[in-house]
Amino acid sequence: MPKHLPHELRDFSYAMAANMETKRHVYGLLTASCFHFASKHIELTHKRELLFSTKKSMLLTSHPFADGETVHIVNMHGINFVSYTTFSNELSKIEAVIQTHEGAMIVSGDFNNWSKRRIQALEAFRQRLCLEKAPVQDEHHIKRVFSKPIDHIFYRGLRLVRSEAIDTKKISDHNPIHAVFEKL
Repeated sequence: MPKHLPHELRDFSYAMAANMETKRHVYGLLTASCFHFASKHIELTHKRELLFSTKKSMLLTSHPFADGETVHIVNMHGINFVSYTTFSNELSKIEAVIQTHEGAMIVSGDFNNWSKRRIQALEAFRQRLCLEKAPVQDEHHIKRVFSKPIDHIFYRGLRLVRSEAIDTKKISDHNPIHAVFEKL
């Protein structure tokens, strides 16, 4: 279990998609869930970011409900420091991977949608996948670039009970967004 997690997340199971490792740290995505992980699929961007020469990751996990249905959770870190065309192409590749999954789905993460064109590309992505955007309590805790929020939660086939941004700088330069959903 990661050492610096907020109390609300300590009893969860975790899956991680690393995109960079050093001798002392692993960087990437972490999905926490109180449901069993039935499967895990990791994708890295084909292109690398210009400034850091890193790839970004997407983590797709599947979790069974008691009735046999499944919820798919997509945790992603959108590529940054690249052209709009590269950003859009990488978003399309992620869409191609997840569009085949039917039923309940949560898509969340840092989308790096800090420009008008990137916001439009993300909105088109959301609409094509029939996803709703989750409004977040304490939205001022969400990471912003050029005054635009870049962390989001989208969903379908579920009822959003609540979502909130948790103010903690101990585990990332992004505050986690904690969301609770109910099955329809």
